[in-house]
Amino acid sequence: MPNYSKKSLKGNVMTVCGPINPKDLGRVICHEHLLIDFRVVLNEPPNKKDIHYMKEKINLSNIGWIRTYWNSNEDNLLLEDINDSIEEMADFRLNGGHSLVEVTPLGPTRLENQHKKLKLISEKTGINIIMGTGFYVDNSLPDYFNAKSVEELASIIIEDILKGNNGVHSGIIGEVGCSFPLTENEKKSLKSAILAQKETGSAILIHPGRHESSPSEIIDFIQSEDGELSRTIIGHIERTLYDYNNLELLAKTGVYLNFDQLGIESSYYPLNPKKYMPSDHQKLEFIKAISDAGFNNKILLGHDIYSKNRLKKYGGHGYSHAFESLLDRMETIGMSKEKINDIITINPQKILTFE
Repeated sequence: MPNYSKKSLKGNVMTVCGPINPKDLGRVICHEHLLIDFRVVLNEPPNKKDIHYMKEKINLSNIGWIRTYWNSNEDNLLLEDINDSIEEMADFRLNGGHSLVEVTPLGPTRLENQHKKLKLISEKTGINIIMGTGFYVDNSLPDYFNAKSVEELASIIIEDILKGNNGVHSGIIGEVGCSFPLTENEKKSLKSAILAQKETGSAILIHPGRHESSPSEIIDFIQSEDGELSRTIIGHIERTLYDYNNLELLAKTGVYLNFDQLGIESSYYPLNPKKYMPSDHQKLEFIKAISDAGFNNKILLGHDIYSKNRLKKYGGHGYSHAFESLLDRMETIGMSKEKINDIITINPQKILTFE
């Protein structure tokens, strides 16, 4: 089982099946979950009369309700069937997808032997899977987190990348979970991610808090720890920043902007009911605006699928939604084919390549 160094990884992309040339990535989706136990966000529905939905298995009679209140059905939040993942990735390939960034973090959201299962999915489908490592938000940390120092946590991340787990290596640090404001544990997690980045040359992918000031707080913290903003991805742009001026200010810092909520067309956002989830059309308008402002080279795409209702098996849009439904719409609203191609090929190549 090969071990790597920062020097030996430089210039490569690390997949669950080993390092590859960045040019072999093809078309890339940059934030997904193939296998995840996301019951950490399970919550009672806002209307008590709907409480019975929490324990129901997902089916045709409740799928409409679940699409809106997706975090109030336990079965919906568990993606554990490897055969479902294989079928979804076969469809992804059929619709022009080649590579996918799977960023289920360490801790209770991961399934047992997740690394082995992701490798099997990759082998069965031919999809390059880049696996994440690192720690999520404060309420979803592994049992050992509190007892370990920043340096010890960084060593866990570094080992995931350089040494691997039974021959399966992580290829990105993330998704690193942040709330707003950052908790002390999340600052500890971010510090460990930044240390690991320095030792490996990996990119960091951030889950920001659900507040418009969260990205700037995170960026200030990364700078204070001498982290690399140009090697940092800020995810969940659509549910975090609703003002174009703030989005442009974020782009000017040099971070990558991951529009990774594609396919979610319900405006109700149960994790932050005071805000809303923009439609795909609104998301594409933001993408075009930031592209026209000169930041096309910092845009990434994803769907952040974490629940059954979004899989094609259950009537959802699936992992190939961007390729099937949105690229043509990007052209329709005035984006060039060259810019679109850069977003799904060149930009991922650059950020996923170890430095």
